[in-house]
Amino acid sequence: MNYPKEKRTYTDATRGKVNNEIERCIFCRLCEKNCPTKALAVTKEKNEWEIDSLKCCQCRRCVEVCPVKCLSMDNVYFPSVGSREEGKYLRVLPAGVVPAYQKAKEAAGKPKESEAKPGSEKPEAP
Repeated sequence: MNYPKEKRTYTDATRGKVNNEIERCIFCRLCEKNCPTKALAVTKEKNEWEIDSLKCCQCRRCVEVCPVKCLSMDNVYFPSVGSREEGKYLRVLPAGVVPAYQKAKEAAGKPKESEAKPGSEKPEAP
C-alpha cells in the first residue's frame, strides 16, 4: 500500500463511524441506554442526537437496538480530531421538519379509510 497516494479499502465487516438519518429518528433513547461507553446523548425535547467519537468503541449495539433502523455504521473510521470538543458530532432535526415520533402519533390518532367511510359498517345481527 502506498498511502496516501492509494486510499485504504476497508472490508464490509469493518466497524466504524455511526450515522443517524435524523429525519427517521424517533428519539426513543434506546441507543443511548444500550451504549456501554455512554458515548451517545439523545434529547427528545430539542430533537438532538450526539455521539462522542472519542468514547465510541464501535460495538454496534446502538445500530442493533434501534427500532426504526435510522442508525447505520459505515466501514470507515471517524476522522482524527485535535480536541475533545471536536470529537463530538451533533445531529439536530432541521427546522420545519416534523419529527418521526409526531408523525406516528398523528397517524395513530386518525381513523383508517375503511373505518371512516359511511355505510361500510356491518349490520348488527338480530
